Order: sequence, then C-alpha cells, then structure tokens
Amino acid sequence: MKISTLLSLTLFTMLILSGCKSSTEPEVEEIESIFPMYIDENSNDINDFVEQTTHDDGFGKASSTTTTNSSDPGHSFVDENNDGICDYAQDGSPTWHGPGFIDENNNGICDYWDESLPMHQRHEGMRFHDENDNHVNDYMEEETHWGEHDFVDENQDGICDLAQNGSPTWHGPGFVDMNGNGMNDHWEEGGRGHGGMMGGGHN
Repeated sequence: MKISTLLSLTLFTMLILSGCKSSTEPEVEEIESIFPMYIDENSNDINDFVEQTTHDDGFGKASSTTTTNSSDPGHSFVDENNDGICDYAQDGSPTWHGPGFIDENNNGICDYWDESLPMHQRHEGMRFHDENDNHVNDYMEEETHWGEHDFVDENQDGICDLAQNGSPTWHGPGFVDMNGNGMNDHWEEGGRGHGGMMGGGHN
C-alpha cells in the first residue's frame, strides 16, 4: 500500500473519530424564553404556568419550600383560596410565573417590571407600577384600574378579578388586541408570549 494512500486513510479515520463538525453545518441558535408566557394546553382558560400540575415558579423549577413572602419570586405552589390558581400569580405583586423570568439586579422584581431597567418598556403590556407602595399593581386596583373592561372585584380583595383568574386578560399600558377578541395579542398563538412561534413550551 502506498504511503500517500495510508496517510489519506489515517487522516479520514481521525476526522470521523474526532467528530469534526463541518463548517457548512448551520449553528442552532438558542431561542430566548419570553416572559411572561401564556399556555393553555388543557383548554380550561387558566394559564398552565399558574396551575398546580404544571406550576412554574418563575425560574423553571419548583421551590422545595413554601414561602409566605409574595415578594420572593421563587416559591412552591400556594393556593390558600382553593381556586386552583397559585396565589403568587394573583396578588398583584411583581411576581409571575413561567419561562423568561430575569432579575439581574436581584431585587425580587422581574426586570420587565422594574422601572429602573430598560426592559420595563419592552414587554408588550405586562407592566408593573406601584406608586402607593402597597405591593399591588396599580393597573389592577380600582382607583387606577386600566383595562378594556369595568373593574370587577367579587372577592373584595381590591384587585380586579380579571387580573386574577388565570385567563390571558391583563392590565396596563401596551395592551394590544388587534382582532378585538379580548386577549392580549402578546399571548395569542404566534405572539411572543405564547408557547408557539417565539416561545418555548413548559420547562
């Protein structure tokens, strides 16, 4: 066997064994998780991320202990009113559920809701504002209510029920509903906050 043939065969074998990646192979770009995200795979009009069986504490994993501090974004499923929806998603605080929770300054507020950060202006209607410092989103309270509907508060907790029922209705600047169906376009199929085109599924 010629030396050149032997060298070629050796080089070919080394390339295969080393798993060398061809420079023509496209690199897979990791899709950034969008926060907040709405998915309803069981079609019960409740965001799957706030239900017990599919609960997401905001970091993509359930906390091992139950906390009572609603300003702490990492928590177990808590449902003291037994409505099937995690209380942390209903208390009007800047806590929320699902992929994409970012808190780079570690102040317990998602950067999308933190007025001191540029992301506050970029999240398509899911804005948190609390001028009276009561840890309730001003857009959900009666005096400062914002929505395409009347303020409704059947449980008398001072927070609009339509912000607490796990549905894709929400309050605040940036709410867009181009097709007039009452759902924020951000959370509709194909929207950035839906687990479809731009988002990922459950973690």
